[in-house]
Amino acid sequence: MRQNANSAVVNKMSEMSHAATCYVFAVIALAFLVIGLDPFTWHSGVLSFLGLLALCSATSVLKVGLPGMSIHLSASFLVLIWAIVRLGSGEVYVLGWASILVQSHWKCKRKPALVQLVFNLAVVSLSISSARLVLQGELTKQFVPQELYRLVLASAAYFAVNSFTLCGVIALTKNLSVWSVWRESYLWSFPHYLLSASVVGAVEMIRKYIGFEVAFLILPVAYFLYHTYQMHLAALNRVVERAEQEKRHAAEANELHLRTIRALALAIEAKDQTTGDHLHRVQTYALALGKELNLSVEELEGLGAAAILHDVGKLAVPEYIISKPGKLTPEEFAKMKTHTVVGSEIVESVHFPFSVAPLVRAHHEKWNGTGYPDGLKGEEIPIGARILSAVDCLDALASDRQYRKAMPLEKAMSIVIDESGKSFDPQVVDALKLRYKELEAQARTTLRTGDVKLSIDMVVHCGFGPDAGYAVGSMIEGRKIGLLADGVAKEVTLLDCIYSSIGKFESVEDDVLAIEKQLRSLIPYDGLALYRKKNETVECSMASGEGSSSLLGITIPLGVGASGWVAANRTPLLNGVAATEFGVTGNIPVDFKLSSSLAIPLESEYGTIGVLTLYSLTRESFESCHLRMLLAISSKLAHQLHLEMNGVKRERIPAVSREEQSLSLQLERLSDAVGGNLNTPSRVVQP
Repeated sequence: MRQNANSAVVNKMSEMSHAATCYVFAVIALAFLVIGLDPFTWHSGVLSFLGLLALCSATSVLKVGLPGMSIHLSASFLVLIWAIVRLGSGEVYVLGWASILVQSHWKCKRKPALVQLVFNLAVVSLSISSARLVLQGELTKQFVPQELYRLVLASAAYFAVNSFTLCGVIALTKNLSVWSVWRESYLWSFPHYLLSASVVGAVEMIRKYIGFEVAFLILPVAYFLYHTYQMHLAALNRVVERAEQEKRHAAEANELHLRTIRALALAIEAKDQTTGDHLHRVQTYALALGKELNLSVEELEGLGAAAILHDVGKLAVPEYIISKPGKLTPEEFAKMKTHTVVGSEIVESVHFPFSVAPLVRAHHEKWNGTGYPDGLKGEEIPIGARILSAVDCLDALASDRQYRKAMPLEKAMSIVIDESGKSFDPQVVDALKLRYKELEAQARTTLRTGDVKLSIDMVVHCGFGPDAGYAVGSMIEGRKIGLLADGVAKEVTLLDCIYSSIGKFESVEDDVLAIEKQLRSLIPYDGLALYRKKNETVECSMASGEGSSSLLGITIPLGVGASGWVAANRTPLLNGVAATEFGVTGNIPVDFKLSSSLAIPLESEYGTIGVLTLYSLTRESFESCHLRMLLAISSKLAHQLHLEMNGVKRERIPAVSREEQSLSLQLERLSDAVGGNLNTPSRVVQP
């Protein structure tokens, strides 16, 4: 079998590199030099030569293309190697050139360009010259006197020159190594050359006894080889086709995994609306650091998926905890910690072809072993989880959250650096420190804007009500907080007086103003606001003290800020962040100095109708006992607010009555004089 480049091996000059172009012209020039130095001899007659030419052309037609390669194999090598044995140089060159011309134009889908054709003619000329030199050279005859052995060596020389010359142009065109191209595309065909040499040797031995015509016996042998190879190639094509099908199946499975990742990411975004951009940035940072730290392809695949899915376990965490505009209680944090375990279990059920679940489980572990859920430390933590931990923290600090505005990126990075060796792997932090600005810019420029948008704000008007009917009651079961755990006489007495005062004035706002001084003696605060629920917002209808000018009249969407969160979740909030009342990205008034908040829902049997919120200038100013005392008056305030909203008129009371003066005096004295634990049994005040 003979090997030859087809039209795809040598590209058009405009498509070739400068080195490949120079190489092609060097090969062509060398071929002209070799042909010029080789004496042009001719041994056969016209009829004999025409018969050989027809035989060479016929075997050249018997060509097959290799699957996935830009080369052809033909049976003409049998005729050429026999011609090298019996004929002169001129006849062999002409036969070789004829073989190239037939192969280049017989049933070719794309005819070769002129430079390709000349290059192929040059390659076959050099191959013939090398084979003739080995077979007929005096030096070779001296060391290898047996003609059959020289014939095998000549075939090897032909193969080496032909294959390596073609490999050179392929390697230069595709920027590959010559050896790798030769090993993968040509080495396997070497036995065909040796077999051809053996056939020619046998034919030549028979010729000595029968005559020249025996040469035409090569034709059926060549056809047999061609037919055998066609069968082999058909089987090979079936194998390749199956491999392609498996490859397509693997690609489809991989695409399914990617779609699963995106679907789960959308589920996270529906739960926590601040997560969408965050996930994209975390993935961008994580993959870049993974490559920087020389992670394998499989590790990078797992890291990319885990970067999107690391918070999927938040689906099991109540929304009021995720969106809470303040610090978590120990009970809430215990629930939040479960998202790592639940997330890993969800991801494990997907059966990704690479490791994802261990990274999701361990992305809150800390380098010093104080993380969760397993308390891993150091290199016990998977490298992908160590990368996620650092980049997740950096982006969380540099992003807006329900309870605070985003930090500048440089400040967030300084916090991460301070935690190097404590919370984070120092190696990861060092890599992140060098590239965080570049990666942030990259994340912003590659953020997709055409992804699926979820209809989480849609209002559904159809549906009369649940089959079991609407719930009747106040707060969500399991969230009520007991009142007055300590039986303190002062607290009980003051609360009794405050409670009895509610409802005696013209409006709920007037009620709150009337009890404010006494309430302040129980709960130290600097500002107060009363919010009424209107559709999907709460509106501040009354405010006093510090920050009242900024708060009065503001409208807060449900779920936003401390008061909006309390109204949406029907849950009290202890030490929320006061500034969030203006929204995470809202404009906070310059003179607004309030820091922490204590808010309770005011509920009727139909749900939340308002919120009462106390504010303080200091952080984390309120305690659980303050929350208990404020809850003691919530039901009475809610009841009065409900009556007022339903048009029930109150009896008008003079601005300052004798009863009010007496009550105020009594409360002032109690505030100043009564104190200590009188062992009075605790009481729960009921309306």
